[in-house]
Amino acid sequence: MAGNPSTVVLFGSGPEAYYVGHGRRHFIDGMSPSFTNHATTALNISMSLWISVSRDGETWIDYNAATEQFHHNSGLHQDIRDHLSGANGNFAAQFVSFPDTREHTYFVKGKDTGAWNAVLPNDFIQRLTEKQAAMPNFDAGVTGMLFGQGTTNIILFTTGFDAVFDESYIKEADHPLYKVLVEFGTEPWCIERGSQLCFYDSRYFFLKFSKPGEQTVHTRWNLPLVMAEKLAKLREEAQVPEERLLLMQQDQAWMDVARTRRMGQMQTASMVNAMALRNSLNFALPRTVNVRVIESIHY
Repeated sequence: MAGNPSTVVLFGSGPEAYYVGHGRRHFIDGMSPSFTNHATTALNISMSLWISVSRDGETWIDYNAATEQFHHNSGLHQDIRDHLSGANGNFAAQFVSFPDTREHTYFVKGKDTGAWNAVLPNDFIQRLTEKQAAMPNFDAGVTGMLFGQGTTNIILFTTGFDAVFDESYIKEADHPLYKVLVEFGTEPWCIERGSQLCFYDSRYFFLKFSKPGEQTVHTRWNLPLVMAEKLAKLREEAQVPEERLLLMQQDQAWMDVARTRRMGQMQTASMVNAMALRNSLNFALPRTVNVRVIESIHY
């Protein structure tokens, strides 16, 4: 909804690196130069559907829902670029995420139902393979995968989520991440792709929960003190009437961008359909004229 502040939280490579955005404003420190430049020049908090950042913070992808465009670092691996554009025989990506490793690894969810690809360490591949075998509708239901410290990960589905914890870091029932996932694991809650787990400390997260078919999003977070303080300040500033008005105007402008894009897509689709219809008629008419019709009687 226009004027309703959105929040984006990103964990960097260590406690000194972070991005915290809410409404129209943000704080950023210690992130890669390429992402810092993007955050200060092009990133729109309201329209950013999800952002994924690698373990070292150098690789990142931001998806703008209004323009349906991906923004990313210039050195993004060609395999992932091909997925973003649907080039070289790869399906077009809808979501990309990175695990806690410095190798070239990733998970990609495609735009089409059932399309996904994983280039991951063996532990993750084994888990995905086992889940796929155990769940008849796994391919149709999976919407993404989130990664935390070590092998902690959450598989996202259209009707819920499935989490596995790295016991080297998450051992007790009162662990913050364990507690929040238990809280939302008793009913069919889904986790939004705009959620984040922290690589350098399993206690930290920013999670967005929603129920299937509903628009309301419930957020839960546990952040390092400096990030929590920054978010509290931004949330307070966003309540100022003047700031709310400016956010509403900004969001409306972006909604107009999205509306214009959709109208252009509809016009293009209409033209393509009209051309296809015209071509089919042009192809059919000569056959109609030239074909001799012979009455056939079957006994």
